[in-house]
Amino acid sequence: MLRLLLALATADALLLLAPRRLASRRAGLASMTLEISPPDGFVWGVNLDEGSPPPPSPPPSAALLFDCDGVLVETEELHRVAYNMAFEEFGLQIAGAPVVWSKEYYSFLANTVGGGKPKMRYHFTGLGAPEGARTHQDTAKVWPAPTARGGAVPADEAAGMALVDELQDFKTECYKQLVTKAGPRPGVLALMDSAIAAPGIAVGICSASTRGGFEKVVDAVVGQERLPPPGGGLARGH
Repeated sequence: MLRLLLALATADALLLLAPRRLASRRAGLASMTLEISPPDGFVWGVNLDEGSPPPPSPPPSAALLFDCDGVLVETEELHRVAYNMAFEEFGLQIAGAPVVWSKEYYSFLANTVGGGKPKMRYHFTGLGAPEGARTHQDTAKVWPAPTARGGAVPADEAAGMALVDELQDFKTECYKQLVTKAGPRPGVLALMDSAIAAPGIAVGICSASTRGGFEKVVDAVVGQERLPPPGGGLARGH
């Protein structure tokens, strides 16, 4: 059994790759536990092929984990476009002007506040950034009016966060459509294939993105030939 301690702040989804062509070589691996701190845990099991067992092989002694956004595929601009699509769909306006995140401002947000909902909360309230973080003149610090959804400006933070929840849900659907057209970053799949083929190395993909967005990226960019076969191999999970 392999046990890894990973210094990941968050990991909402993780996929361990075990293509069918590698199943026989890895059939000696009964189970694997990835211990992630803090404090998500992932347990993976292998369904062994029927028939004569192959010669036993040692379990992996190392693992190569790929982050999803920014490593497998450059997704920052896709996220920004998806947010702006959501803002337009809801008709978000502040003082009569539409809410639009520029490339420069989204880069500031991405490097100041982690996560989609915290980005919107910060933009509309100025709250949630680390102490001492630099500020930006484009931060609105006021809740918007969703003019295409009734037009009422949220009266308090609870109502504002309810709007943020709706925006995030719609943004995720927009992102899932956009990412199907994305391509991998140069060299990343060659590195992944080399690691998959190397004895003693487990290969996985992790992400703090929503599961829906994560799976769209993996399905579109990594390719079915590298994914666990249906009903066998190593399974994806939370």
